[in-house]
Formats: sequence, structure tokens, C-alpha cells
Amino acid sequence: MTYTATSKKNDVKVEVGTFEQFFKEKAVYPIAIDTYQRPYVWNINKVKELLEDLLEHIESQPNIPYYMGSILLHKNDEKEKLFIIDGQQRMTTLSILYFLLHRRLIEGKIAMEFNSPESIKNIKSIQRFFHHDENKAWKEKVSLLFPNIQFTFITTPSEDLAFTFFDTQNYRGVKLESTDLLKAYHLRAINNTTVQERCAKDWENIQNIKPILHKKGDFTVELFTKYLSRARTWRGQKQITLANDEDMLAEFMRNTKQSDDDKTIELFPNFYNTYGAKLYVKDNGDYEIQVKNHNHLASSLPFSLRQPISKGLGYFLFSKRYAEVIHLLFTDQTITSKEIKRFRDFYENVWKHLSVYLKELFILASLMYYDKFGEQQLFRFSLWLDHLLGAIRLEKQNVVKQAPMNFLKDSENNLLDVISHAFTPEEVFNFLSRCSQPIDIYTKENIENGKGVRGYYKERILSYYGKKSFDYKESWMDTFVKEIENGDTV
Repeated sequence: MTYTATSKKNDVKVEVGTFEQFFKEKAVYPIAIDTYQRPYVWNINKVKELLEDLLEHIESQPNIPYYMGSILLHKNDEKEKLFIIDGQQRMTTLSILYFLLHRRLIEGKIAMEFNSPESIKNIKSIQRFFHHDENKAWKEKVSLLFPNIQFTFITTPSEDLAFTFFDTQNYRGVKLESTDLLKAYHLRAINNTTVQERCAKDWENIQNIKPILHKKGDFTVELFTKYLSRARTWRGQKQITLANDEDMLAEFMRNTKQSDDDKTIELFPNFYNTYGAKLYVKDNGDYEIQVKNHNHLASSLPFSLRQPISKGLGYFLFSKRYAEVIHLLFTDQTITSKEIKRFRDFYENVWKHLSVYLKELFILASLMYYDKFGEQQLFRFSLWLDHLLGAIRLEKQNVVKQAPMNFLKDSENNLLDVISHAFTPEEVFNFLSRCSQPIDIYTKENIENGKGVRGYYKERILSYYGKKSFDYKESWMDTFVKEIENGDTV
């Protein structure tokens, strides 16, 4: 299938077609890599990953095109070249695989041109590896799929316009996010059409959940980059770093487990699951665990944040559970639980409009605590967490993105690890109490109420507790919880 659309105003041509169609029929000039572009840098492992994905697609969905995103080109009539602005790595890799399959370049009036010595070196290295690869079975399979590999080809008449498109794709929300790649990968892992369609719908519902950190946007991006990825990888005190796209794809794609079939998922012991070995998903979408009763809410699915994730359906249900948990804790307006209402009230009154970096850690730690202990003393946990993070807010006029990571590294133990390893909430509170003992900012501060970001926080927290100063702040949290439980305060 080929689809072509042309903008008369700018002569921008958009064509959906296969890799082979483009070279043989659509490209009017040789494809070239301009001197300012980085060289071809994919290594053998990167190419093997693409090859494995191609083979998996052939086995699971042989009659469905394999879509590889968009290729952005600048048509230079003066030089009679088609310069690749975005998509060089993918196009080059496919050209290498095509040559290895057919022992010739793709037929047609054009070919790709390379001038960078590093590009040529990397291309030859990959060619040598696959030429001597003893496993030749992939060649026949991939050659069957090759005519069905599809792209969207965007061709612009000027370089400026090409980069306008590039900026739009990469910085205004059109860019293919890592979560889009994860969605496509795990949908392809599902062979059952009904299950696949339901997972796609569930994913769309998650995307439409109202974000917590921003006014609008795709919630799956916030869910994975700010919470799930960090909950799983911020372990120990030396491994706490900001994840990039490669880290996320490794964690949620390449490190996932293969399930026995499209309807069963392996379970692991956690707060929500003591005896269940597998989760079975019925044709109507309900969940069944043979050894114990379970309700049908995704937020109660028997998963834990740091467990292994099953490929395909398991990934989507894992995502659905934690999207609904975050919705339950922070945005659901229908909640009836007194504990969650108190937790939410504190968040709304004190933390909702504070530093986004500290707020990310507040949400992440709260999610991990709820994942481990449910509603047990959740409100008390939020007050103690505020006591520690609030000290950072009072100390620093400017809170940078490294602040949460430094907090986790500087503690005797990583708070997220403590929560994950604890058997009782009291173990977590003992840790929080121990961490609070060196804090002296509450007795030393002289910040003016309501003035600046620190004063704003001070005003909010004092108002919440009904206090005029931070005297004996370390005793406020548990006293306040007892007063609420005894009905002395609301």
C-alpha cells in the first residue's frame, strides 16, 4: 500500500510505502548523508535487536506490515541529492541487511552514499559479523518480510523546512516516544486478536488519564519516565541516575519474560498475592486466580513494582494497574476511603504546587509505599515523607533535578529500597525517624511566611498543622495522626 499527500504551499510530499518501493519507484535522486550529520553508529547488538524484532513479527503476524516510523528527507535539486535529515540509522541498517540477503544493493536508479570513514567502518564490521554468522535461518524469513517493511517518507524542498519538520517532530509532542515503541513491541507479542485489541484500548485509556505533573499530555510518558522506571531501577546508593530512552527500552522490553500463552501471566509473592501462581484473563476481560478470591479492579491486580514483567499482555496489565493506582491516590474523585482522602487532602493542600522535582519523589515514594502496604498508615507515611523532603525545600532556594537522587544517595539506605524490603510499615517509619534526627533546619530557619518558594511552603505546612512556628516539629506527625483517629481534628 502506498499513500501520497502533497502540500501545494510548500511542496511537502508525504508518502507511506515500503522500503523497496521507495528505492525503486519514489526516490528521484540518490540518498545522501550531509557532512554535518553524525556518522552511522549502530553496532552489532543494535542490528541484532532489530533483526530479532523482525523475526518475531514474521512469526506472530506474517501478513501485517512492519511499520518503522518516518523518514525525513530534503530534496536538493541543485546537488540532485536526497539528504536524510532523520532516519539515517534505520535506512542504513536495512540497506546492510538487504545486501547480506541478496549479495547486491537494492535495484533501482538510486543508492545510498556514505562519505564518513566511521560510517564505512561500522558498516563493514556489521557485514563481516553477519557474513560469518553460522545461523543462516534468519535470511529466508527476513527476505519474506522485507517487501512489507513500511515507512512514512516526508520529503521537503528546502533544508530550512526540513528542520522545521524535525523540530516539530522532536520537540512539540509528535516525536515517537519510548512508550510508543514499548506499546508496539508488546502488542506484536500478542497473537490473540481479541486480547490485542483490548490491550490497545487499555493503553489508550491510560494515555488519556489526567497527568499529575503537567496540565496536559500523554500520561504513559509520565507514568514510565517518572514513576515505573525509577521505582524499578533506583536501587542501592550508586545506581540512582536519570534514565534515558535506551535504559527504559531495556527495562520494559528486552528484560521482559515470555509467557506460556496470551491469556496467562506468572505471578510473584507480594502484598496483594500470597498464594497465586498465575493470573488468567478470561475472554470478557475479567481476571481469575484459582487459589484465592480477587476483585476485578485493575488497581488490585496482584503485581508488585519490582517483579519481572511478562511480555505482551503482562506488560499491559502491569501498566494498567499502576496507572489506576496513581489515579486512585491522586486524581480519582470517587474515592470513599478515609485514609486515601486524608492522604489526598494533605497532598492537595501542601505538595501539589511545590517543586516538581521534590513532587516527583513524593509521588514515587507514596506509590511504592502503597504498592507494599496498601492503605495501612498511608496518611502517616505522607506526613513523615514531607518532614524529610520539606527540609530540603526549606534549605534550598533552588531545587534542581538532582535533589531527589541526592536525597536517596545520602541516606544511610535508599528509602525506595527500605520500602521494597520492609515487612511492616513500622520498619519504614523507623527509617524515616532515623533520617530526620540530623535535621536542624526547622529550628534554625528564619524564612518569612508566604515570601518566595520557601516561604510559600512554610506558610502551607504551618497552616495545615495549625501552628505558628516549627517548634518540636519532629513530634507533629504522629501526634496529628492520633488526634485525627481520636476525632479531635478533621
